[in-house]
Amino acid sequence: MKIATIGAGNIGGTLGTLWAAQGHQVMFSSRHPESAKMQALLQATHHTAKTGTVNEAIAFGDIILLAAPAAETDIILQQTGDFQNKIIINSLNRMDKSSLREVVKLAAGARVVRAFHLAPWEILSQPRFDNIPASSFITGTDEAAVNIVALLIREIGFDPVVIKTEADMLDLEAGLGLLWKVFSREYNRDFGIRLLRRTE
Repeated sequence: MKIATIGAGNIGGTLGTLWAAQGHQVMFSSRHPESAKMQALLQATHHTAKTGTVNEAIAFGDIILLAAPAAETDIILQQTGDFQNKIIINSLNRMDKSSLREVVKLAAGARVVRAFHLAPWEILSQPRFDNIPASSFITGTDEAAVNIVALLIREIGFDPVVIKTEADMLDLEAGLGLLWKVFSREYNRDFGIRLLRRTE
């Protein structure tokens, strides 16, 4: 798959590197694609990935990971126009109940999936705890897009859990926010959540 990251920091840089290691074509984007930081990401992927501007990345990717600051991302979405059925993974860490619906509204023609916003970025590259994968919660209205993102999640070692509706995701965000307050006091940012469920 051709994956572009809008933002190449903790989330975008980590996920892009992991997906490149799985054999996907990855482009990291930045206002400064030739910077030392971007060159370090190329080295981390053994130069199998590319760097480019935001516009170049959007043109390149069939899947676009939103991992830039929310205000900056809103401007990018407004300026892009029609996303032509591309999949957008919305990982924005904006917990004001607007992130999911605002990205859907602004990203014309995109299939938006909400993911990677409910776990510390530090565990993205180490999702297993005593060999048990942490769960990664995702939601979206396009089933095919959700299934593709679930595959990407599983490839990097997480257990994908699909949340059926936006309302349920908002409730989950509120609930996990309370759990975060409790567990972070003891475990700082080195913990994950695993949903145990019967599959039969």
